Amino acid sequence: MTAAPDRKVFEAAASWYVQFQSEPPSPAQRQAWQQWVESNPAHLAAWNQMEQLQRHLGAMPRDLTRRALSPTQQRRQVLKLLLILAGSGYVGWNVQKHTALSNVWADYSTKVGQRRSIELADGSQIHLNTNTAIDVLFDGQQRLIRLRSGEILVRTGKLGDSRAFFVETEEGRIQALGTRFSVHQLSAKTRVGVLEDRVSIQPNDQQSSPRVLNAGEGVDFRSDRVGAIHPYKLSEAAWINGQLIVLDTPLGEVIRELGRYRSGVLQCDERAARLRVSGTFRLDSTDAVLANLQASLPINVRYFTRYWVSISQTV
Repeated sequence: MTAAPDRKVFEAAASWYVQFQSEPPSPAQRQAWQQWVESNPAHLAAWNQMEQLQRHLGAMPRDLTRRALSPTQQRRQVLKLLLILAGSGYVGWNVQKHTALSNVWADYSTKVGQRRSIELADGSQIHLNTNTAIDVLFDGQQRLIRLRSGEILVRTGKLGDSRAFFVETEEGRIQALGTRFSVHQLSAKTRVGVLEDRVSIQPNDQQSSPRVLNAGEGVDFRSDRVGAIHPYKLSEAAWINGQLIVLDTPLGEVIRELGRYRSGVLQCDERAARLRVSGTFRLDSTDAVLANLQASLPINVRYFTRYWVSISQTV
């Protein structure tokens, strides 16, 4: 029976991988690596997983070098993903399509239902909503936040800092103009809302002048166009305090929002989805919220499992 690789073996495999990525191995290094692989079946198993990981994450080396990580940091990143894949019984998933795994590379992230706040070197404060991942790149010319997935609320710091402050999404860039604003990466579009001052928006494929948003305004934009401006209310950022605030909102929208904060399936039939809801709900206790909704609305909440919940209208 082949021995299962342990953490130390994975650490060694990660070290060899990073070393080979930084520069081509010398004959002596290649011989040493070959001896290491052949000296123990667990070494070979760990390296085989490393090769599978490389095939399924073809962009991994570019992602590591893009942020100019030190060799030690690179080893930690590779090791972290190797341990996750080993622990999950990795059998050739298409990792690029699984956000939770691809986000292992992020500088900061949250799990489903988790929120966190971080302060950056310039004093800027970033709130990360549920299931969110960001990279941070500060250099001499700019301060850049790359939103990989999810939603953030930004309060920029140091008014005297002359470097431009950007948030980058799949669809384009948002530049802060001394402000407090939110950015949400949705499917094929980005949603922006401004609480204080202004931001400018530049889609990737649009060459016209950036669109400027003022406090109290929000917009959705795609890579080739910016949509119509709509009001953006302070209550839409209540998630930073663990709250969902709605006023005369369709239940279907409320359920979709609650679904972001819990794992599994949370579905609502068409009749129930049309019911109107007002109230303030706690995002860290979605089961209690569902119980309260059932007590106040003509709906039935059925738990098939902890991770599969269905809501239907009763009358």
